[in-house]
Amino acid sequence: MPAPAGRHRRPGGRSARVRASVLQSAFMVLTEKGIDAFTIAEVAARAGVHETSIYRGWGTKAALALEACLHFAEAALEIPDTGSLKSDLAAMAERLVAVLESPQGQAFLALTASRHPEAIAARRSYFRRRLDLARVMVERAVSRGEFPRDADPSVLLEALIAPLYLRLLVTGEPLEDWPRDEMIDRLLSAYTPSRT
Repeated sequence: MPAPAGRHRRPGGRSARVRASVLQSAFMVLTEKGIDAFTIAEVAARAGVHETSIYRGWGTKAALALEACLHFAEAALEIPDTGSLKSDLAAMAERLVAVLESPQGQAFLALTASRHPEAIAARRSYFRRRLDLARVMVERAVSRGEFPRDADPSVLLEALIAPLYLRLLVTGEPLEDWPRDEMIDRLLSAYTPSRT
């Protein structure tokens, strides 16, 4: 039967709101207490849902914690649109540094560094989605004549963000010392759009 006139179904509805509340609560607990003290009972209490609902939706605390981290990263890292590829890349890098240096970013890094197969699969899926979303910056640059049409945007984006993760996870060098603008200039100098 058609819905009564004047009544509209809200996008997502209650289940979407509950899922968002659980993920937000889970990430708060994870940030405050770390993965060792992270419990589904506390997440359920904060989100105002029953523990069994969380177990039905996520199965394990590791799965819940991982999805909460990925949900946080998706929301925290919007794709910039500044009017030029160089300034878009600079804004993206600046936002990424701010997130990675925050307590929330540290919680995200600690969990996603896991070598568990489930964590690896989720991490790969997340970075594929992020690179796909970031491609729009390069597509806009192509239409403005700033970037060659036949170049792979993923190579550019990976080359930009990889040094940040190297500093965080390998060398321990401060992110604020990373020469962002120089790196972007060097990367873009390798891509000269063909003039037709």
